[in-house]
Amino acid sequence: MEEFGGLLRRWRERAGLSQNALARRMGVNPAYVNRLEHGGRGAHNRELVDGVATALGLSADERDQLLALAGHWPSAVDQLGPNDPTLRLVAEILTDPALDERAKRLFRLHVRLAALPWRPAAEADLLAAIDLVNLP
Repeated sequence: MEEFGGLLRRWRERAGLSQNALARRMGVNPAYVNRLEHGGRGAHNRELVDGVATALGLSADERDQLLALAGHWPSAVDQLGPNDPTLRLVAEILTDPALDERAKRLFRLHVRLAALPWRPAAEADLLAAIDLVNLP
């Protein structure tokens, strides 16, 4: 799994920015960007990680990936909070030691199917999910 600093560096380079240019966009000292890329302190601050994502023009999925690598909840989970009853139910089912992996894959497929009216999926993604459930 890629680490926060490596991913940040890769996306900064993809954007064609130097550390100094990214720091200017964020309104921070360039040394801060350097520390982030080399595993130093700073990624614990969610607002600054959000600032990096904004400065780089990251998609919502990329922002959530960067946040997760920095030890933060994805944006939607952060907005709901850990006490949301539906979110807690899903987490409880997916971490239930009494359920085997096939049962958990089946549950994920049910959630994915239930979400189709609001979050359409490509047919290939759905077929892949169904195939996963059929694995031993």
